[in-house]
Amino acid sequence: MRVDPLLSLRLARLRSQLLTDETRMGADPAAIARAVCALQAQSFDAARHQLRVRGTGITPATVDAAFGHERTVVRTWLMRGTLHLCAADDARWLVDTLGPVIDRFGASRRRNLGLDDATCARGVALIRKALADGPMARRELRKRLVSGGVLEEPVGQALIHLLFHAAAIGVICCGPRMRSDDSFVLFDDWVAESDGPLGDDALAALARRYLVAYGPASAADFAAWSGLRITVARAAMAGIAAELVEFPGPMRDLWTLGPIAGDVETTQPVVRLLGHFDTFLLGYRLRDHMGDGAAERWIHDGGGGWIRPVICVDGWIVGGWRLDQRPAAIDVTIMPFNRLPKRADPGINREVAAIGSFMERPARWTSGPLVGFNSPPT
Repeated sequence: MRVDPLLSLRLARLRSQLLTDETRMGADPAAIARAVCALQAQSFDAARHQLRVRGTGITPATVDAAFGHERTVVRTWLMRGTLHLCAADDARWLVDTLGPVIDRFGASRRRNLGLDDATCARGVALIRKALADGPMARRELRKRLVSGGVLEEPVGQALIHLLFHAAAIGVICCGPRMRSDDSFVLFDDWVAESDGPLGDDALAALARRYLVAYGPASAADFAAWSGLRITVARAAMAGIAAELVEFPGPMRDLWTLGPIAGDVETTQPVVRLLGHFDTFLLGYRLRDHMGDGAAERWIHDGGGGWIRPVICVDGWIVGGWRLDQRPAAIDVTIMPFNRLPKRADPGINREVAAIGSFMERPARWTSGPLVGFNSPPT
């Protein structure tokens, strides 16, 4: 029987990512977001599914309450300049640490869109005034910025880049959904005061949190996930070198925060249905330890920057999947690259049942051909 030399690495990363039965958490979106140091969330529905696969007893209403009412999770631009959902008590120090990085990253694009420093300053001042009375839908904020002379129709990408800038400097974050539209709020109105690390201490804390959530991993992986320059990522890792242990295996320079438990013997494979933009797929510089060319082609199927849903068996990507909502039930289509082993069926059954519990409707699954799609299934 062929031994997979990277199986122990994938299993260790599954455990770090709360993707095993032993590491799944309860129905606490903030605790899960804190444990994985934020979830990519340009699609809010996809963020819900990332929470679902890492917890038990979670429903969309659980997530919506944590976000819109309890405010224990916050949605704003963080790692790589992408919208993420993070624990509210992490939001301030993460924005302080990553905001200047992503703001510099977007500066040239803003200038190309006619958003020079003076225009950005006027825009931020108008946004502060517009949001002083509470959340405002993006379409209404757009009208205010146009009528105030900051933007001109057609606004194109200028609006989103101005909002991105305001979020990076800690002025705004996403507010509750307003029907089909996003809203924005003043960061200081929405996020409670909290203590957090600053400067080099914050970079060291970010490196620790990354390794807890993604380890074993390298400095290059940390840089790819965070959006920090590689020199900064290496310096942050070097600052906590005394706390690191190298992971044994064929890949060198992979580190964990302290020693980790040895391989846990399992009688059944770890099967997970991961949704769009799942952090397991986005936490590393390369994905060749978890899939082959077929996996990469599927992940990017359709283009547009979407990261497609995948089926993982022991951390190896074996196919894609899609979800179709019916009035009385959920239909899940499993689309393997090749024939799946029968030993994966019980795991798929459990995952589909968990999706049904999450969406509070019966769920069933069938196998189908690997086909792309135009709209997100999760």
